[in-house]
Amino acid sequence: MSAGSRRHDAPPPLVRVGVPPPAYTEDVRVAGALLADKIRTLYEEVMGEEKVFDDENTIDVVDKVQLVDGRGADANIVGTIHLTTSHLIFKGESEQKEIWVANNLIQSVERGPLSVAGCPLTIKCKHFQVLNLLIRRDKECGDLFESIRRCSQPLNIEELLAFDHRDGGEDAKGWSRLEWTIEFTRQGVDDCWIESDFNKDYAACDTYPERLWVPAAASKQILLGSAAFRSKGRLPALTYHHRLSKASLCRCAQPLSGFSARCVEDERLMELIAKTNEGGEQLLLVDTRPMVNAMVNKVQGKGFEDERNYSGMRFQFFDIENIHVMRTSQAKLVEAQSRARTTSDYMRGLDASGWLKHLRAIMECAHYIATAIKNGTSCVVHCSDGWDRTSQTVALAQLLLDPFYRTIHGFEILIEKDWLAFGHKFDDRCSHTAAQNEEAAKEVSPVFSQWLDTVWQVHRQFPRAFQFNARFLVHMHEYVYACQHGTFLGNCEKDRKDLAVSRRTKSLWTHFDARTEDYRNPFYEPNLYTDLLSVSTRAAQIEVFAPLYSRWEDGILPRESLEDTMATSLDHIAVLQSTIAAMEARVAELREMTGRGSVGSSSCVSSMSAAGAAGGGGAAATTPMTSSTLSVVAKAGLSRQETAESGVYDGSLTSSEDSILAGTVVRWQLLRDADECSARGCTVEFATRAEKRLHCHRCGKIFCRRCLKTTEKERLCRQCGDHSPQ
Repeated sequence: MSAGSRRHDAPPPLVRVGVPPPAYTEDVRVAGALLADKIRTLYEEVMGEEKVFDDENTIDVVDKVQLVDGRGADANIVGTIHLTTSHLIFKGESEQKEIWVANNLIQSVERGPLSVAGCPLTIKCKHFQVLNLLIRRDKECGDLFESIRRCSQPLNIEELLAFDHRDGGEDAKGWSRLEWTIEFTRQGVDDCWIESDFNKDYAACDTYPERLWVPAAASKQILLGSAAFRSKGRLPALTYHHRLSKASLCRCAQPLSGFSARCVEDERLMELIAKTNEGGEQLLLVDTRPMVNAMVNKVQGKGFEDERNYSGMRFQFFDIENIHVMRTSQAKLVEAQSRARTTSDYMRGLDASGWLKHLRAIMECAHYIATAIKNGTSCVVHCSDGWDRTSQTVALAQLLLDPFYRTIHGFEILIEKDWLAFGHKFDDRCSHTAAQNEEAAKEVSPVFSQWLDTVWQVHRQFPRAFQFNARFLVHMHEYVYACQHGTFLGNCEKDRKDLAVSRRTKSLWTHFDARTEDYRNPFYEPNLYTDLLSVSTRAAQIEVFAPLYSRWEDGILPRESLEDTMATSLDHIAVLQSTIAAMEARVAELREMTGRGSVGSSSCVSSMSAAGAAGGGGAAATTPMTSSTLSVVAKAGLSRQETAESGVYDGSLTSSEDSILAGTVVRWQLLRDADECSARGCTVEFATRAEKRLHCHRCGKIFCRRCLKTTEKERLCRQCGDHSPQ
């Protein structure tokens, strides 16, 4: 048809602009979906199902993946797996569900046989989360399996997320958490001890800190001789000094004594350590290993001290097993947690793991050391190499002795000192990089996780003695393995300096500093426990660390953390009291401006103030206060002036503050009702109790941290923040 003939055709039917017919809209939608499906199918056939991604950080994308509920209680969720250079992400299709797992948190990935439902893929994580997936095609499953294995096991430590997670600016505060001189001054270290430079540039021991405190009377020759006689050069060095008893706590590695070797310099150093405490009767040497293990090491030319050569010393052995036993024990515990279907099966599995027995042994040893220090007896503690069982026991002993280490800041310093500076092998024990051989794989062991478990056991017995809560320990455990920060990278202080982590990565302590509110224990009473915590090691007092090992098991009924409930109630009370104070000030201002008294308003506010002080946040559901009551009070002065003196009404009496006060709700959303963030469009879910649920101070709804803006005065969601007065 020519252009001219088209001008004489009948005009098309009139259609209102912007309002297409319903049938036409539906046809377009269906046609678009069919066309997209045809293009996708054709592309997969031509390209062999290979996909090209615009995002350079994306490694693989697999759609139509089913997330299977491990308990079988909920229906499968269909979604898409996105594997990036930093995270494994599952995003649901029909519901706002997202799961993010840092690649380094993935412990293992297991591929099952192909079935009618699909190809199963099980991802087990180091923080005990398990993802059960069903993938449509066997090839997709195989490709994803290999990609996850490569991403979760980097060959080089510099491939870890921490080195890509650094933004601009120095993090001096986080990287200077431990100041040796300040810490030993706080402990009351006297002039019997001095800082030695014999390990400058890590010349004598590359797994020790550069700065070491040793007896002032010890010459450099004595120190070098003792270092040569101790495994890995780890000679006895000061880690804690009790201010009141003047007793000291030193740590070292086993001697290279064999059956007959001795070292005069090492014997002299032990004698000088004993003399630093004039009030002490003798020096106590604690060997944390079972006697049988120590005897086996003697055959290898190592072993333990000969009592005949160390006069004035008392020896004590403790049966704390080695890293291989602990690795197997935790694996059995996790298996009992995940596979047991009945209570009896679970109890049998728990008993077979022996995990609680191992915790008890560590706690008994730490309490023994702490009691000796408190009573004025100086101690020297070692295991084999002095970086596993030694770190566990001396750090826990100090936690029992010193209230400072039971604060958030002090706990971080304790970890910096006795775990990081004294050379616990975090890279090897936590498997930050792929094991190059079978021997390297045997170095993996949950030593630090086990110590966090013992801290929780003490925390459970003395909940008012700690400034931090269980969430702090759970998140500490997760971040150690996630490798998003440089704090726990490397096997020793020298490794971290060589890697320049303070310049190239973020500090975990800075991250925790920004979230201190999440980790505060509402039951903490700093002046209640100022002495030794006499922890009970009876079998009935030691339990499974449920917030850690059962973190991802919500059960049939939702459970609230007592600490979170208490903290939320205190926060709610503070907000109500602040609101009441603002209302009283506003009423007083209105009375002053009108020149009249407002008895009704004053009495109403007073009664509300009394109700708020008595009922608190926890009783908010039963208080008679409502938003309408707040509105009446906030506008009481204005209403009285309008009715009594309508001819002199001043519009300036109303303000945005009145509407803010009127809009402040009294009842907050319950914690048990919060499964996800209340912000529209936000996909954050509160999958476990380890995620902090935060209330908006204005509307009382629960949000994630990203959807809230926190200031010194209040915490508001985006919607309430947009209506706040500037």
